[in-house]
Amino acid sequence: MYTHLSLSGEGFINPLPVSQADSSCWNNIRLIATDMDGTLTSKGKFTTKLLQALENLAAAEIKVIIVTGRSAGWVSGLSSLMPVVGAIAENGGLFYLSGSNQPVALTPIADLDSHRQHLATVFGQLQTKFPQLQESADNRFRITDWTFDVASLTTTELQTLGHLCQEMGWGFTYSNVQCHIKPQTQDKAIGLLQILQEYWPEYSTEQVVTVGDSPNDESLFDRRYFLMSVGVANVLEYANQLQHQPAYVTSASEGEGFCELSNYLLQCRPIQPTDIIS
Repeated sequence: MYTHLSLSGEGFINPLPVSQADSSCWNNIRLIATDMDGTLTSKGKFTTKLLQALENLAAAEIKVIIVTGRSAGWVSGLSSLMPVVGAIAENGGLFYLSGSNQPVALTPIADLDSHRQHLATVFGQLQTKFPQLQESADNRFRITDWTFDVASLTTTELQTLGHLCQEMGWGFTYSNVQCHIKPQTQDKAIGLLQILQEYWPEYSTEQVVTVGDSPNDESLFDRRYFLMSVGVANVLEYANQLQHQPAYVTSASEGEGFCELSNYLLQCRPIQPTDIIS
């Protein structure tokens, strides 16, 4: 199915422009799993155009799930306020079904206090080598992971931080917003697969398109899990840092890129019986 994608370097696949995808690629899609910051937002905000695109998708019965690195405290309100069916928080740690204030744990934690203390200890160890690291303002509202600011860190420093976390038995990822210390098996794709199996087992992974823009979205681009993936144009800033590249890329960045994808999906959507006016 993806023989048309071009290889660039060992193990890398260049994403094609989303405009070059055959319409048959999109007309089977029933669910969009999308990152938020830098993917739905534009300069950190939701635009009226983006909110209308989400409403249009809902009207066309194409479900949207937000899959974000944002904290549990932040996402709990988001899933109820936006026209989405749910939201995954903390890069695969928890899930909020739309209309419910109770999170579903995707990463089992036996003792929360002990877990948070272990995360704090790891962060302290990282600070001994990188004294400039600053805990993120939202960290107090988190359950499964620990965050600190990504600003001013170089690619080499980020790679070193990842290796240090791995040596201490923890996972590490980062986005355009912040860095995350997390359980090693916790990522967006694993969390998404869990909730798809639990809440929407009628959808195959071929009916899901995943969307993102940053290294913490990389698992959503992994073709072992999802064949259809899209990066908004700003994902190209991280092209050399991603082992797994999206299958397609939009011409527009951030929320405008998501709207571009939404338009393609709606244009290619098969005519439904309810669409026919007698």
